[in-house]
Amino acid sequence: MTIPATMRAARIHAYGGPEQLVVEDLPVPPTAPGEVLVEVHGTSVNGADLELRRTGFDGYYSPPRTLGLDLCGVVRAVADDVDGFAVGDRVHGRRSSAARGTYSTFAAVDAADLISVPEELDDVVAAAVPLVGLAAWQAVVEVGRAARGERVLIHGAGGGVGHLAAQFALHLGAHVIASDVAEARELLERIGVREIHDFRATDVIAEVGTVDLVIDPVGGPVTAASLAALGSGSRLVTLVGQPDQDAAAARGAQAAMLDSWMDRDHLARIDDLVRTGEVTVEVAEVLPLEQAARAHELVESGVAQGKVVLDPRR
Repeated sequence: MTIPATMRAARIHAYGGPEQLVVEDLPVPPTAPGEVLVEVHGTSVNGADLELRRTGFDGYYSPPRTLGLDLCGVVRAVADDVDGFAVGDRVHGRRSSAARGTYSTFAAVDAADLISVPEELDDVVAAAVPLVGLAAWQAVVEVGRAARGERVLIHGAGGGVGHLAAQFALHLGAHVIASDVAEARELLERIGVREIHDFRATDVIAEVGTVDLVIDPVGGPVTAASLAALGSGSRLVTLVGQPDQDAAAARGAQAAMLDSWMDRDHLARIDDLVRTGEVTVEVAEVLPLEQAARAHELVESGVAQGKVVLDPRR
């Protein structure tokens, strides 16, 4: 295809609510050394996108800025020093930095942040997987070290990270305990979770007692309350905010905050689980780029179970 001179991108010009997201025309970025130009077929909405929109991670990233961290698409140009990719390859991955976004019709991406997509994964699933899949895998497997027979409590288990973390723990033979709103029960039962608690109706920590591993993508008071579920040898992995490591150590447990990272091997293993049907990626809604603000509202409200994906081709 002939690469156009301009592209559409969803950007913010000031911090704030979803209404700050506007779609405008920008030049298609050139490929710097080590990069490929991807025609974006899908990009997903993640918690990090919401935080970037609200605060720029406490001002670290200043507006104007295109949002988005992961994507699926087709390679349309390759820098001279890049090996392993060719024009026409179908790829997905997640950026290692939020300095440049993926809510756009084209994105120049470090080749090291991408892998080829199995043909069994459609564009929507391939766009939904990278960031939350890597975060869930690294929380459960790499940092949490979940093992067969262990009791694993997952907060927000119906969310983007949560529903994949639950399936990875089940894959390892763990007993999964899900905490979420009642509306998430159908999704959780569908992916194989049998013990489900509605945190709005009950004190989940008091009900479940001591567990071997807590996965917390929620943060705040949930992290603090989760310390009571830790015993000797237990682990707490948070994705939002630092846990109280001293309080965990006083219980003979470990606590850590995960800052997930792009790992080609991890993403390929996740793709295999999805490709074979052992893991299901739940997508709540697919919206055009022009409805990026609406997509943020859905994720921020907690109404959407699973992932919300933007399709720039719509």
